[in-house]
Amino acid sequence: MSSDLSQSAQAYLRLEEEIVTLRLKPGEPVTEAGLTKRLGLGRTPIREAIQRLSWEGLLVIRPRLGIIVADMNPSDFLKVLEARHGLERLVAGLAARLAGKEERRTLEACAEDLREAAARSDVEDYLRHDKAFDDVVAEASCNPFATKALAPLQTQSRRFWYRHFGEEDLNPAAWSHLEVMRAVAAGDERAASEHADNLMLYLRRQATTLVSGPQ
Repeated sequence: MSSDLSQSAQAYLRLEEEIVTLRLKPGEPVTEAGLTKRLGLGRTPIREAIQRLSWEGLLVIRPRLGIIVADMNPSDFLKVLEARHGLERLVAGLAARLAGKEERRTLEACAEDLREAAARSDVEDYLRHDKAFDDVVAEASCNPFATKALAPLQTQSRRFWYRHFGEEDLNPAAWSHLEVMRAVAAGDERAASEHADNLMLYLRRQATTLVSGPQ
């Protein structure tokens, strides 16, 4: 993880990854002191990360009872994607139109990193690059209201996907993501929105299969 990040940012990213990749399991109790020791960071950044992840729905703070990792209900995956769908179209289109040259180069690098992770079947690295791409697109879109609503939905999606689909072939999912990445990097606003729409439809089909079983 980059040393340029503040301790607060490092604490958030590392704790988020622990939850998304189920190293901290749904329903597992955690403490501020335990997380401080686990991640090797100060108590203040850990406390800030806990508060942020509680707001995002990944941790549950129970007064006088402690903190637990939020449970997972497969039917919630569909609700998350329903809320996420329109925002993804909007943000991808904005980023394609507004991204600067350096952001476009970064997006191209993210796409290549994600493709390589999929080829290696390295799901954790794949999700790491997916998040990096989401963060660059969020910055490039210049709409903090949309991206603040979207970010926790993306994190929830990664967690559901890791649990239920992480052992499947990564290449179909990677291809859907790569189409969005390349359109945004190329500055094609219409294609970026359309590919974001296709990505959401792909994920919603997966979620529907999860909830109802194969048809």
